[in-house]
Amino acid sequence: MPAAGSGLFTHLVAPIWHSFEERLDLEDDDARALDIKSEDFWQPVQKAAEAVETNKHTGLYKDAAKVLAELPANNSYVHDALQEAVAELQHADALTEQQASDTLLATEHVAAPEKHLPPMTGAENVLSLMMMVARRWMGITYKERLHEQVEQRQAKIMPSLRGANRVTGDVLKDTRLASNRAFDVLKYDLYERGAPKTPEAAKEIAHRVIDAVRETRHSFFEPLVSSVDGITRDARGENEASSVTVDEALAGSEDVTSIHDPTEV
Repeated sequence: MPAAGSGLFTHLVAPIWHSFEERLDLEDDDARALDIKSEDFWQPVQKAAEAVETNKHTGLYKDAAKVLAELPANNSYVHDALQEAVAELQHADALTEQQASDTLLATEHVAAPEKHLPPMTGAENVLSLMMMVARRWMGITYKERLHEQVEQRQAKIMPSLRGANRVTGDVLKDTRLASNRAFDVLKYDLYERGAPKTPEAAKEIAHRVIDAVRETRHSFFEPLVSSVDGITRDARGENEASSVTVDEALAGSEDVTSIHDPTEV
C-alpha cells in the first residue's frame, strides 16, 4: 500500500503541486514588483515634501525683525527694501509649505504600504496566496494590476500637481522680488551718492535672504520634479516583466550592501 500511495503521489499529486509552486513563485515576483514600483514612486515624493520642514526660515525672520527695528532713521530706503525682501520671501515660503502639505496628503499611505505578498505563516497567508493565484487563473494579469495601480497613483498625485501649477507663478515672482530687493540693500550705499552707510547687520540679513530664496525655490520644485519623474518611470515600466523589476531591485540592494558593509576591511 505505501508503495502504491507513493506512486499515486508521484504521478498525480506531485505534478499538480509543482505546477502550483511555479504559480506561487510567479505570483511572488508579481506582488514584489507591485510593491517595488509603488515605493519607487512614492518614497522620493514623500522625502522631498518632508524636506520642506527642514528649510523653514523662522530664525531668519526673527533676526530680520530685530535688525529692522534697530535700523537708524536715515536708513529708510534700506529699511523698506529689506522689509519688502523679507515679506516676499515669507509669502513664497507659505505657498511652498502649503504645497508640500498637499503633496504629503497624497503620500499618507506610504507610511504603511499595503503588502501584496504577506509572509507564509499560517492558514490566512496561505489562503491569501491562493487567492492571488486564483486571480491569475481568472485572467487578471500582472500588467492589468500594474496598470490599475499606475492610474491610481496618477489620480492621487494629480491634485497636488494642479495646485502647484496654480501657484508656481506666484512663488517665482515672490522669490525674484525678494532676491532683487535684497540686492538693493547690498548695493545701495555703493551706488547711491551721499547715501548713509548700510549697517553690516542689514547686509547680513540681505545675504541670508538671497540664500533662503534659493532654498525656497528648491523646496518648492523638488516634490514636483519627483512626482513627474515617478509618472515617467511608471509609464516606461508598464511593459517591464515583474521578474525584471525584482531582479533589478535585488541587484541594487546588493550593490548598496557591498558598498556600506561594515565588516569589510
